[in-house]
Amino acid sequence: MMIFVYSFALLYSTWLFYLAVMNLQRAKDAGTISRVALFFGYPLLFTGLVLDTLLNMTVCTVMFLDLPREMLVTSRLKRYNETDTGWRKKLALWWAHNLLDVFDPSGKHI
Repeated sequence: MMIFVYSFALLYSTWLFYLAVMNLQRAKDAGTISRVALFFGYPLLFTGLVLDTLLNMTVCTVMFLDLPREMLVTSRLKRYNETDTGWRKKLALWWAHNLLDVFDPSGKHI
């Protein structure tokens, strides 16, 4: 039971860091980010990358029943979107549509 709690906590934490980093990216793209915000943002980015890698190596490995070939979840989702035609692609697109795309400044994360 605790493995599910830890898995959900890792997924949720990684998503929260993703939201924060995408907000910083929006400000950077708009040219409104300050040096102070960048200074505070870099540790968020680094922590988010660590969580993303951990999520990819653990939860995503179980969820997709496939060992990772890349470091980050986004890279894995892109691979499934581009090369898979079955349930992995459908699951990757669900992740992108429900958790990532709307918050990505480009509007399309994978």
